[in-house]
Amino acid sequence: MHIGELARGAQVNIQTIRFYEREGLLRRPDRTEAGYRIYEARDLERVIFIKRNQELGFTLAEIKELHEIHRAFEGIRGPLRRDMKEVQAIICMGRQRLVTINQKIRLLHDMRRSLSSVVQHLEGSKVATCPVVQPPGKKKVKKSLK
Repeated sequence: MHIGELARGAQVNIQTIRFYEREGLLRRPDRTEAGYRIYEARDLERVIFIKRNQELGFTLAEIKELHEIHRAFEGIRGPLRRDMKEVQAIICMGRQRLVTINQKIRLLHDMRRSLSSVVQHLEGSKVATCPVVQPPGKKKVKKSLK
């Protein structure tokens, strides 16, 4: 598939794909004789992986590390076995990432609890409109049906 197809499939723009290549998050693809990039299904999976983890709040550096953990694990399971020192390093990296993930989950739970409390409090108050939807000082525009 070409870069436009990859971008559409992953719901990102073409510049994002090029950026991921420059940053080493996405492999440099083969090119046609005319110079067009040619991507594979695994590239689409990779871009979706990157976007999903960004949405979860991971930095690009953290996402790169998560991908390395995954690749290392695949290497362990594959025909090329690793020595125990490498396996221990992968386990250590994985544990560090799990700590980070669990911290983010706790923070998100705290944020949800706090926001729910604010919403419940405001729902019980005499606030007529949502200040996010209609900022204070703005008059409500009435639409007339003709």
